Amino acid sequence: MRTSIGERDYVRIAYVTESFPPDVNGVASTAMRVAEHLAASGHHPVVIAPEPARQVPSVRTGFPVVRVPSIGLPMYPGLRVGLPGAPVRAAIADHRADLVHLAGPVVLGASAGSAARRLGLPVVAVYATDMAAYARAYRLGGAGEALSWRYMRRIHNSATRTLAPSSATAAALQLRGFERVHVWARGVDTMRFDPSRRSERLRSELAPRGEVIVGYVGRLAAEKRLDLLGEVARLPGVRLVIVGAGPAEVSVRRALPLAPPRPAARRRAREGLRQPRRLRAQRTARDVRQYLAGGSGKRLAGRCARGWRPA
Repeated sequence: MRTSIGERDYVRIAYVTESFPPDVNGVASTAMRVAEHLAASGHHPVVIAPEPARQVPSVRTGFPVVRVPSIGLPMYPGLRVGLPGAPVRAAIADHRADLVHLAGPVVLGASAGSAARRLGLPVVAVYATDMAAYARAYRLGGAGEALSWRYMRRIHNSATRTLAPSSATAAALQLRGFERVHVWARGVDTMRFDPSRRSERLRSELAPRGEVIVGYVGRLAAEKRLDLLGEVARLPGVRLVIVGAGPAEVSVRRALPLAPPRPAARRRAREGLRQPRRLRAQRTARDVRQYLAGGSGKRLAGRCARGWRPA
């Protein structure tokens, strides 16, 4: 007989994510960290994620991971899209979940949300994927952007609660007709990303003349708007370092001719994407980590041009 949450001190959570390690991206790493935290706090999470590519090694976790059938995308050979269907509902039901958490729901998350409602379970949906921005980046026109908003609004308004990463995002979503929006603020793992891990050797390779290092780590794709860092790359006394891969790599190199580091640092960057410790070393060697949103690259360029330097 199933007990209620009030009769026990843990929650059984079905955490549904569109991406999970060994994938290297923000959604995947966040899913791993959240599930680890839930398990360490005494809760019982199960992660439901797309099946990775066959040639990619699996990862070890301290919690169960259920993989569902997936397909690859032509524009993203390494990114798999989880297919909706009976396996998603079965994974939720088999875990005897009390709650379903949708991490940036698009395809797999939308399917899990529908399954949760049929099972009578509450759903928390995290707004993490700006589909309208994708539509703009890939020039799908106003109709494509409007369709993206309708699709995302339908997914989130079907949830018990939507979590936004900031009050500004929450307000913007509410203006777009999203309901029951709450703020779940971003955080930084201060154990993994600590100044004590800073590597002066790596820093000297990336900025041999002591330049201010501005870094970006992530997928190289049109929607990331890396072109906004062009002005930053050309500022005197600034070294732009980009760590990542993706379909826009050629165009990024063309738009940011000063971005590629020296050969030794480039090798370390590639290794960092495969080895988390080296990726953390890349990050802690930087002075500024740039999150691109709208005109943030231009704002950073203006601040550097006026003589701003990180404290």
